[in-house]
Amino acid sequence: MSRLATALVACAAVLALAGAAQAETRDDLTRAAQAYRAQLQANPNQPDVHAALGETLEALGDAAGAMAEYERGLRGPGDTHRALVDHGQLLVRQGRFDEGRKDFDRALSQNPRDVDALTARGHSWVAEGKGKKAGAALADFNAALAIKPTDSGALNARGDFYLATLKPELAIADFDKALSANPNDDVLLFNRGMAWKQLNKYDRALRDFNSALRLTPGDPMTLAAKGDAYRQLGDLLLAREFYDAALKADPRNAMSLEARGEIRVALGDGPGGDADKALAKKIDPSVEPAP
Repeated sequence: MSRLATALVACAAVLALAGAAQAETRDDLTRAAQAYRAQLQANPNQPDVHAALGETLEALGDAAGAMAEYERGLRGPGDTHRALVDHGQLLVRQGRFDEGRKDFDRALSQNPRDVDALTARGHSWVAEGKGKKAGAALADFNAALAIKPTDSGALNARGDFYLATLKPELAIADFDKALSANPNDDVLLFNRGMAWKQLNKYDRALRDFNSALRLTPGDPMTLAAKGDAYRQLGDLLLAREFYDAALKADPRNAMSLEARGEIRVALGDGPGGDADKALAKKIDPSVEPAP
């Protein structure tokens, strides 16, 4: 995976699962899945409900179950737009980029102004990690926003693209616009914090990370981002504290382990730091030292 694709994945956690995003806990997700199954038992021919169940199963870690539901949605009568986009996004997350784009293209053949399909296809070019596809990605994001200038998903996706291509001012403009309509979106807040951090404006970055953590306490990516901000500010003790918290939430995050390892070495704990970095490499051999 290229640096561009890696940065986008890290910054955005890619496109959020729409149906499952409102559920706060695994119990919430399980109850949502049960409710969707009850609806489908009463009436199986509901493509949107199959798609919503697929999104929920994917959030629960059941990719096979999610794929089966998306495919059931595609076989059903009526509007299959949501199932097509979800099915394609899952294929993209599995690295099956051309197959995923066939779903997005099919959705766009049904409706050339399908903002979700344009946004998803744009993301697929970036996720594939080929720099020559950057133009195609930006063209899709721009087309989506020409149709619906305030679409939060498209603004977030284009903002992520700008962030990964080292254009944080443009990224912030998109995140600001999206946040004006969705001020409590933790993903947007996190991403804008990353853009402020790229500009070395750590006070603003920490403000956004803190806002995101009030919405999703204990989120490991946001905790790690705070740790990196404090490391950049030279407060290694506070940085280690936040990396400790991030790894408590996600013990096998290679990037957090590598960063904490470097901090531990800098603080004089060579053996502990080396152990963190060795484990990071074992989990993900491609992990690199934090910049």
